[in-house]
Amino acid sequence: MMTSKMKESIAKFMKADLSQVKDTELRAKGEKLQSKQGGFTLLELLVVVAILAIIAGSVIASLDGKEEGAAQATAVHTMATLESGLKVFETTEKRTLPEELESMICVGGFDTSVNGELTLDTDDLSTAAAAAILLGNGVNTSNVARIHGGLTEDKHSALTVEPILQTTEVFGTLQDAGLTSLRYTTLTLCNDVAGDLILNDDAGTAVNDVALVDVTKPNLVFRDPVFEGDEWEYGAGAAVDLTTTLAAESVPIAFHTEPEEIGADDDDIVAVFGIGPDSSLTNEIIGRAPSDGNVGPDKYGHFTLAVVVGECEGGIEEDGTGSVSGTDCTDPANWDSDDGVRVLAVLDGGGDAYDDEIAEAKGNEEE
Repeated sequence: MMTSKMKESIAKFMKADLSQVKDTELRAKGEKLQSKQGGFTLLELLVVVAILAIIAGSVIASLDGKEEGAAQATAVHTMATLESGLKVFETTEKRTLPEELESMICVGGFDTSVNGELTLDTDDLSTAAAAAILLGNGVNTSNVARIHGGLTEDKHSALTVEPILQTTEVFGTLQDAGLTSLRYTTLTLCNDVAGDLILNDDAGTAVNDVALVDVTKPNLVFRDPVFEGDEWEYGAGAAVDLTTTLAAESVPIAFHTEPEEIGADDDDIVAVFGIGPDSSLTNEIIGRAPSDGNVGPDKYGHFTLAVVVGECEGGIEEDGTGSVSGTDCTDPANWDSDDGVRVLAVLDGGGDAYDDEIAEAKGNEEE
């Protein structure tokens, strides 16, 4: 069955019009593959799938007068493509998690003194972990465009930040699965007050810029800062190397508060990471980080990866504070992660999994 589908996809790809692929590098790869006579490697097959997804998305998005439905259909198609891509990534790279995923978390401790750069070492990350917040202002969130930037309200309400000590079993399991680095953005960007983002441009001049709600490229806030002369363009974050941490340090990670809503068991522990442009999945295979067109222009729209990292044995009580056996399930030290990490789902900008989006597209579930 799988072989038949692969042959069908390759046949469609060989006949596809690649002029709809705007990314020059990806289009060049596609043209090279179309001229190839022999069989494809797994990596090349993933490129084929990615290009077909782009072409299909272009067709869907061109449906006149049905913009919302087209955007939703495109999101569903992208989520399925990313889930397939992650399986191929695990096979080819021999690890589950790509490098430099986005944490969706704002932390203090950034050094802004280096011209045109932000730095955040593991010591500063651990110190700031207790005050870390999800991408937003920490108090107000919204699904409505131009009201409170950052994560959508739906996604923000479904996540929580938990500082994870390196001594816990779950942290070691995440590293074994490939989580060797993670991107964070500066806390000063996430307080929703205009004029609080302070960086030094390439000339060493302090730049006092806009609040998160006014950031024109919210999907790029986890990237390294980029300046055009003395004007800040985008980027207010940095990657943290998680392989150089000490045993006493902790790393803030976003976890899902209702795993059963996205297809996990209620006692599963589910971590969530953003699939941004710096991840090895994007750079080495996909070519461009996809974004959910259903969210507002001031909202973080990258798709996110939900992975099961362990479980609380005995089942979690309804109030979420412990298990039926009395274990404190809010303490990562009590999480059992003997079974390793497994990919659960790709989530859209609103925090919905594939099946939820399919239900919404068919009108079977409220948005």
